[in-house]
Amino acid sequence: MSSPSVGHASIVLRGSACVSGARPNPYAARVKGTVRYADPMSWSLVMAIGEAIAPLGDDFQAWATRCSLIQVGPAGPPEAMAQVASDALRGFASPVRFPSATPSAPAGLACIVHGIRGPTLALTLPVEEAVTLALHLSSDWLSRGVVEGALIAAPLPSGVGAPTAGCVLLARGEGPAVDVARVTRALREGTALP
Repeated sequence: MSSPSVGHASIVLRGSACVSGARPNPYAARVKGTVRYADPMSWSLVMAIGEAIAPLGDDFQAWATRCSLIQVGPAGPPEAMAQVASDALRGFASPVRFPSATPSAPAGLACIVHGIRGPTLALTLPVEEAVTLALHLSSDWLSRGVVEGALIAAPLPSGVGAPTAGCVLLARGEGPAVDVARVTRALREGTALP
């Protein structure tokens, strides 16, 4: 597979963000009646997506039902996974915690909170490797008109303390080259926009 660079085509970065889960979470109250529990890593991904799409305001709401989301990175939600593993040793898994322990749980929560309808994937690969695939898929969906916007997001466990997450929003348009290195930098720093 060749390294994707779609800058010569009509795909551009429309937004990016990198946030810490230690920041105040404006979304938990919004879905309090729907979401009973989510791992802190999942919330950090929700916040990164919210910050990346915020500058688009109502324009993103018009895209949400035609927006893809690809979650990249090798880690699953650590708190929920540890709880379910502990519960399993006792022969019981909480029906509330179990769905939050899957590797794709951050993407699922983000779809609920932001109204994203897909296509949606979770690529449990190292970020650089997953970004290569995600960029190919997103570029193809955008070029064929399958979606109006394409999110690539990475929840990144910190090891100690609150997790962080990064997100980029791709769309059709003209602008600087979009390649694996630029998207990866944006996921980790949120600073790849010109």
